[in-house]
Amino acid sequence: MPGIHVKKITGGEKLQQKLREIAAIKAQAKVGFFDRATYPDGTSVAYVAYLNEYGGHNPRRPFMKHTARKNIKKWVLGIKKNIKMAGMSRANVKRAYERAAVVAVGDVKKTIKAWPPGGNKESTEKAKERRARSGKNLQAINPETVLIDTGQMIGAVSYEVKV
Repeated sequence: MPGIHVKKITGGEKLQQKLREIAAIKAQAKVGFFDRATYPDGTSVAYVAYLNEYGGHNPRRPFMKHTARKNIKKWVLGIKKNIKMAGMSRANVKRAYERAAVVAVGDVKKTIKAWPPGGNKESTEKAKERRARSGKNLQAINPETVLIDTGQMIGAVSYEVKV
């Protein structure tokens, strides 16, 4: 009759310690528009982005939600790979989140640029044409472009990382 072999597993306390270290590092990355970004007239860029995302005087254009749904797995995988390669420390976790946030900012900007034209009111298109002729736009745009007018909203996409 074959005997039962018991193998002793060691290092359990080391594993528990590493798990406690990971749990203690509460990292968070925020990507979007922050209070410091304003238009020349003082209007908050975050407020304008909110109106575009959720609607207001214009139809909803959920560019942030669309970007997050499309890319969240990529961002999380990037964080995981960076931490695995660099090791678990507060500084390495922060760097991993910062790298993911930089990628996320780029993804938000790509979504804004790629948003299909059309859906603007005629008055909005005419106002965009006037601003383009006056040189008040930061970049030349198609008046039918939906999420880009002066270029300030797309330029204000930013991130904050807290660890």
